[in-house]
Formats: sequence, structure tokens, C-alpha cells
Amino acid sequence: MINRILVCLDKSTYTDSTTDYACWLAKHHNAMLEGLVVLDSEGIERSVGAVPLGAMRFAKTSIAAKEEKAHAMMEDLLKTFSARCEKAGVEHTEFEMQGAPADEILKESNFFDCVVIGMRTFFTHGTGAGDDEEYGTADDIPGDSLEEIMDQSLAPVFAVPLGWQPDDELDALIALNRSDHSMRALRQFARLYSGSKVNVTLMHCSNGGENHMELLTKSQAFLRAHGFDNVEARTECGDVRQVLDDAYCEPFDLVVLGAHGKNGVVEFFTGSLCKDFIGRANKPLLIANG
Repeated sequence: MINRILVCLDKSTYTDSTTDYACWLAKHHNAMLEGLVVLDSEGIERSVGAVPLGAMRFAKTSIAAKEEKAHAMMEDLLKTFSARCEKAGVEHTEFEMQGAPADEILKESNFFDCVVIGMRTFFTHGTGAGDDEEYGTADDIPGDSLEEIMDQSLAPVFAVPLGWQPDDELDALIALNRSDHSMRALRQFARLYSGSKVNVTLMHCSNGGENHMELLTKSQAFLRAHGFDNVEARTECGDVRQVLDDAYCEPFDLVVLGAHGKNGVVEFFTGSLCKDFIGRANKPLLIANG
């Protein structure tokens, strides 16, 4: 059961897609949202640089001015988040922290069932939309908060691309092997989407072994026992990174991945695969952790 959802809000338009998805998920589970903003106090201090002798007062004034501007922006973000939640009829709270953004988000995420965050993150001071002032273009200057959170979060992380909104019915791809990370992805997906109208495709890349059908059959049975009626199983040949190209993933609204792997057998679930999908930024990801 999902009771509490942490929604990470930054200055970018990715926040709109993040909030829309979080509201959809909250209504589905009758859950509460917390909108979180983080003041990158460390980044603001770094932006001032080395302070010459006798210039400390000026440096402090500059830091204070930047922090005041950041606070005003965050207040606007929280007001907008609150208004969107009220319109959607979703219970919500707002919270502000300061420090290194990824660290603060990770601390707060320990008290939530899942995290919803933009596929690109702009929490850190100095990130932004670039010269064209439009997010989602080549000159964006994003931060690395998502990658850090993905690697360390105990809660599943839902990464939302720009402009994406959930549909009443969606098609999900879950790629499987026998690793703990694969099974965790399967279980967390079932918990997050139980009762939703979801068409699920289970995919396994075979290396010539004979036990993949058992894996797929048992995974199908697990999902059907949790209310998923439309579950297809596929076996593909080849390296999973080559199989899961843009053309293969095009029909799916969601890709489900495990975040970590520690040896060649579970190479499929290493952070590098997640980062490859994040780099594409064209598909929502459910990144299983814990």
C-alpha cells in the first residue's frame, strides 16, 4: 500500500509533469503528497568563490541576496504545487529544506513509500534552461540529483520526462533476470500499480539457458495474483542494452528497472543502464531500490 509520496520540486517545467503524475498516483492509492523544495545553500556559497581579504562583508551580502531570491522562488513553487493538488483533490503538505539537494532529498525519502522526481533535475544553484530559457533543449544545464538519489534511495523512484502525463490505461515493460534487483522491480511495480489498467510485458534476454521460461511463468502468475489481467511474456536474444533501444521501447508508456547490479550476471540492472534511459529522457522510469 502506498500512503505517502514525496514529490521533488525544482525551478524547471519538469516539476509540472512530476506533480501531475504524483497527483494521479495519490488519487489511485488515496495517498498523501509532500511537495519538497531544497535550498542549495552550499552551491550558493560556492558561487561566490574565494573571498579576498577584507571582502568578507560583501561576500556575505551577496550570499544573503541569492538566498533571498531562492527562497522567493521556492515559495512560488510550493504555492503552485498546493494549488495543483487542491484542484486534483489530493491531500498534501509542503516542506522546505536546505543543504546539498540530493542529500536532503534522500534524508526525507526515508519516511515515504516512493519518490517522484523529474527526469532532469535543476535543484543545484547554477543549473537552468540555458540561453534559450526553455527546458528540454540541448543547452539545458541540469544537475545530477536524480543519479545520486537513484543510487542510494531505499524507496522506489519514479522519474518523469518533460511534458508527460499519465493515462487511465498504460503499457508497461518489465525486463527480468533472476537477480534480487529484478525481483525487487517486479514486486515494487505490483505494489505501485495494483488495481490500475495496465498492460504488462515481461521481457527476458536469454543467454541460452533453459530456466528462463520458469522465471517468466512465475512472474506472470505473481502479477495476475495482484490483479494484472493482461500480462505478456517475451524472450529476446542478444545483449539487453542493444535490445532495449528506442524502437523496442516505443510502444511502452513506462519502463521498470532495478537500480543496482554487482556482477556480470546482473549487468542488466546496473546504474549505467538506468543512466542510459535517463540520458534518452523520453520514457518514464520506475527505478526499483531498497
